[in-house]
Amino acid sequence: MRSLLAAILTLFLPGRGTHRSAAPPPPLPLASCPPAPEPPPVITCPHPADVITADGMPLVRPYVVEWERERDEHDRRRLQRERRRAAVLATLGQDYVPVPWEAAA
Repeated sequence: MRSLLAAILTLFLPGRGTHRSAAPPPPLPLASCPPAPEPPPVITCPHPADVITADGMPLVRPYVVEWERERDEHDRRRLQRERRRAAVLATLGQDYVPVPWEAAA
């Protein structure tokens, strides 16, 4: 019984004294590491065709164009959800009257 307990303790608990002061493992050679991948190119404007320039300066900032594009996409998805909801309720024989977006907010 004593040897079983000693085997379990040596397996899960670190040794004492000189056992712990063993030399650290040698560092890995740097040549064996693969080179770091190059970062992807930075895109300053995702849709450069949307930016109107005059004298080399943009009249509308790219972040405004991107915000409007995201807002339009959000509205398109919301309207599609309402159409699907109306279709499902129509199959159940119920009328669906959408609440105006301004009144819901």
